[in-house]
Amino acid sequence: NKHYPDFKILPEAARLAKEAGYNLDQTATTETERWLITKQIELENTESRWVADRCAIDLLAYIHHLFSEESALIEFATKMLVPRFSNYDLVVYLPSGQFTIEDDGVRMTDIKFQQDIDQKIRDILKNHKIPFIEIVGSPEERLAKVKKLFKKY
Repeated sequence: NKHYPDFKILPEAARLAKEAGYNLDQTATTETERWLITKQIELENTESRWVADRCAIDLLAYIHHLFSEESALIEFATKMLVPRFSNYDLVVYLPSGQFTIEDDGVRMTDIKFQQDIDQKIRDILKNHKIPFIEIVGSPEERLAKVKKLFKKY
């Protein structure tokens, strides 16, 4: 990481799950979600300062959306993930729907699904009173704004 040598860039737990052979999104199982929870916590527990484009907030949003009937999983996820929120120095919220998502084999390209997850993320930010900075624009504009923001950290 030549631009920000003081920060470790965390891989996405979902991409690691896909590489490990787990199904994601609508085909995910509770086993997959428990693996993701464990992996996300493991990734975030690094001693280094870190940056990630996904965190426990996203994971909890997906679990609430995909497993709304699985109260035991939601309870477990909430117990394991919510306490992590207070450890975040900066949460940057990038709302969906600003541009077409590239089909990379991991991200869902279904617009309704994206909107539903985005709403769950906003609900979590609000319900848990998580301070965040919203950044909008094209991918290039967002990147420029985030880089400017990082100069403060």
